[in-house]
Amino acid sequence: MPRIYIHTQLIYNMKKVHFKLVLLLSTLLTLPYFAISQDEPTFELSYEVHRVYPSLSITRTQLNDACTLLDLNQYYKPSWVKEYISVEILTSHEGKITKAVSEDDTLSQIQKEVMAVADAGTDITVKIRYIPNNNLKYNEEKEMDFKFTVEPENEAAYSGGQQRLTQYIKENATSKISDDVFNIYQLTAVKFTIDEEGQVVDAHVFESSKDEQTDELLLEAVRNMPNWKPATYANGMKVKQEFVLTAGDHRSCVINLLNVRR
Repeated sequence: MPRIYIHTQLIYNMKKVHFKLVLLLSTLLTLPYFAISQDEPTFELSYEVHRVYPSLSITRTQLNDACTLLDLNQYYKPSWVKEYISVEILTSHEGKITKAVSEDDTLSQIQKEVMAVADAGTDITVKIRYIPNNNLKYNEEKEMDFKFTVEPENEAAYSGGQQRLTQYIKENATSKISDDVFNIYQLTAVKFTIDEEGQVVDAHVFESSKDEQTDELLLEAVRNMPNWKPATYANGMKVKQEFVLTAGDHRSCVINLLNVRR
């Protein structure tokens, strides 16, 4: 009889230990869930207007200081070239195409001069003939090219300045849109162009908020903006420039598709 009691008591104690272990394990597994719930990622909802830059552009100062192809194009890879055959630079001056040639990636004085007097707002083209830097037995001549523009000295600007623009966006868009429309890492973008007269043209939704009413509200706010001061070169020539109104979480990868500078 005592043996039976000891055996029964042993089973009972083992069950208690097992229950405690299960309870402890459940608690440990549950804690991270509560921690994650309490630390759910959040984001700061914001509305911003940015200039959309051309694929490749430099300022007048950068052009004047340029000495090599890398100064004209930050993405150019000199390491790809084993030997240069020729480097041509083509510009438009008073409506006529001008060409200047050098032997390598160092800009010649003539190339600098033709670029300095290129017609404002026109593309400058660079054509490179070279032997690639590789281990092929028969290394054939290759050609690559790129184009860039020189930025106007004065960018387009909202009449009244940035503070008035922020106020306009708030009154005509942000104050009418619920914060619940936007989710984490979600960014809505409305692109538009300021033409030579300072008017808003070609406004369109580039990235939707997935809410038709919100998209329409942002689009209308852009379309109804007062005239801007158009972008101008030093010689007084006016040119159009592209901008974008963004709304939501600016950590979104969409921002990388817009070619803006924050």
